[in-house]
Amino acid sequence: MSSSNFRSKQEHIDYLEAFKINQKRALFTIILCILLDSFGYSMVMPLLPGIARDFHASDLMIGILMASNAFSALIFVPIWGKLSDRYGRKPILLISQGGTAFSFFMLGLSNSYYFILFGRILDGMFGGQMPAIRAYITDVTTPETRASHMGKIMVGYTGGMIAGPILGGSLGVINWRLPFLVASVLSILTIFMTRKILVESMPKERREEIKEQILISLGSSNKQSSIWNGEIISRFIQTFLVSVIASMFMSSYALVLDKRYGADASVIGYVMAVAGTGLLIYGLIVIRPLLKKFGEKRTLKLTFILAIVLFLIYPYLFDFWMVFPFVLVFAFMLAIMRPLISTNITKAVDPNRQGEVSGLAFNIRSLAQVISPLIATSFLQIGGLTIAFIHLDSYELIGFMNVVLASILLIIGYLDIKRHPKLYAYERIRRKREEIKKRRELDKKKASSLTENNILE
Repeated sequence: MSSSNFRSKQEHIDYLEAFKINQKRALFTIILCILLDSFGYSMVMPLLPGIARDFHASDLMIGILMASNAFSALIFVPIWGKLSDRYGRKPILLISQGGTAFSFFMLGLSNSYYFILFGRILDGMFGGQMPAIRAYITDVTTPETRASHMGKIMVGYTGGMIAGPILGGSLGVINWRLPFLVASVLSILTIFMTRKILVESMPKERREEIKEQILISLGSSNKQSSIWNGEIISRFIQTFLVSVIASMFMSSYALVLDKRYGADASVIGYVMAVAGTGLLIYGLIVIRPLLKKFGEKRTLKLTFILAIVLFLIYPYLFDFWMVFPFVLVFAFMLAIMRPLISTNITKAVDPNRQGEVSGLAFNIRSLAQVISPLIATSFLQIGGLTIAFIHLDSYELIGFMNVVLASILLIIGYLDIKRHPKLYAYERIRRKREEIKKRRELDKKKASSLTENNILE
């Protein structure tokens, strides 16, 4: 690993300043970009039942719409990740944002199911923003602070997830095309912000310095080690499983609300906004004190168990009001689990490979997002399945499959923590420092008390 991993927080800030990178301003700008991007994306989600009705699309055809975006991202996002390592994060962000703006504009003008399908594929082709953003955050943080900063991504993301569905659902009741056009305008705003405000986190000078450090650490060898090892593979599997579980639920979310509870676009938008509000509260208020009190390792294990319990309950949300507590707990699970696993991935590779590994992680999530909508919408379309003498309806099929996947995730996550004790070594160091500090404070109090007694005597 690069020596940057061992800098103190202040040393790292001073190091960034040498490249004209103000950490706070950079992170604030990145969060605003995510806010606008997620606002545009989330506006579209409540519209799926309306699109299905207008173009006489089956549940599976809606699943194909969602999977097509992830499939094209599967091919192109790793390329964007490698290019961000070679040429910097900012150019890739601008290209991605431009492609997203154009694809939303196309979707707003669509006159057939297949035109929408093409627009979704095009959006996936230019989906390099999130890997570049994650790599950017890695560039400007230290391993000790990275999890909390990755959690801040969720703040920007969920801010958009609150307002986006409400506006999208409200406009969608009028005409489902309107939210797509508004999303295109918002994507243009992110281009302006990135171009005018964001400072490149990997300028040429810094890229060259990191390469020199790695060459020195390799004994002046030009050979670069592969990122593929047991540690990274284990975390990629965890990323895949989390993404399948999340996407299985979210890709069928709007259709389930429409079919099971008769919710229209505006109601779907309000339910999504409740989930987004929960995510925002968790990101701003809950995550940091939770991690400080219990540590990343214990908290991550908790979310694995929570996922199992959550989807055991999912099939039995018979009344509409039950949806709200469910989505709030689901949001809590994602708000904790995703940034912690993403942070663990970044700890396993060198700084000059962050864009590449972020692209691969995004690729794995995209693979999950190709598979999950097809499975979930197929379950909805067939309505149920009889296995031996047991009949499972579509909601039980979705829920119980996620229970199995969450159980596998728990096992793999536990083994990863067990086999790689260095992963959370800094937590042990921090606890020891806190214990030493407490002992010193107690010693001072005892010494002060003895002095007072001596004076009194």
